Amino acid sequence: MAKLDVRGGFISNRSVRFIGMKAGLEHAKRFQYGLGFNLLYPSEQRSVEVDGSEVDARLRMGYVAPYVDYAFYQRGNWEARIPVQIGFGAGSLAYTNDAGERRTIARSGLFLYEPAMTIQYRVARYFAVGAGWGFRIVVQTGQDLGERLTAPVYLFGLRVFIGDMWRDARGAGE
Repeated sequence: MAKLDVRGGFISNRSVRFIGMKAGLEHAKRFQYGLGFNLLYPSEQRSVEVDGSEVDARLRMGYVAPYVDYAFYQRGNWEARIPVQIGFGAGSLAYTNDAGERRTIARSGLFLYEPAMTIQYRVARYFAVGAGWGFRIVVQTGQDLGERLTAPVYLFGLRVFIGDMWRDARGAGE
């Protein structure tokens, strides 16, 4: 099983997006687990003071996250799930000086815990729409990035059941 997701959230009360790629296994269409990679995309631009002058710096974040996802409610076309990620990665705040060289202002290791709840409705055989909410808790280990990384997250999306498509296509060819 493979997933691509886009989650919204906040950093220091500003709206941001995270893009995630996950690969894993599924059991009984209820329990999923695996490993993912998440990235702040696009990197966030900030105005920061360096040596007495303002520079445009970029906040970058990326982390690897083992995950579990449990469907606790499945009735008809409705499904409610609890996805949880526990991640570790890095964040940095950097700028490009007048000579075109990238200078790092701060760098930190990150530990993340992100529980959520999602609800989806299957609108057709191969497609579902969904929404969810959760909370991202971040602990920095290193230099302070100067941002509040712990914040709510929200999800809106379209789910495509590629496995069902594949099974139906294989069955039609036999």
